[in-house]
Amino acid sequence: MKQLLLRVPDELHRRLAARAVRDGRSVNALATEILDAAADTDEGDRRDRLRARAVASGVLRESEAPAMSDAERSQILASTKGMGQVIDRILDEDRNRV
Repeated sequence: MKQLLLRVPDELHRRLAARAVRDGRSVNALATEILDAAADTDEGDRRDRLRARAVASGVLRESEAPAMSDAERSQILASTKGMGQVIDRILDEDRNRV
């Protein structure tokens, strides 16, 4: 296993450390997951790149999704319409809380 010495701004380190505490793991484990997901964004199709970015940002946790029909998928997507701004506000509030 290789080591990587990385200089980051104090504020970024503080946010990483706070997230690591919330997730119950080390800053190293968190940074490794984020870097791994970010490296994956160079590969695959657009959906895979977006998924990797969402995992890296902490918005999405990897899990197996149950199989569903196109109609079920459309219904679920419709039920979340307009939630982007709400989620953005919640994430901003959470970032400012720490």
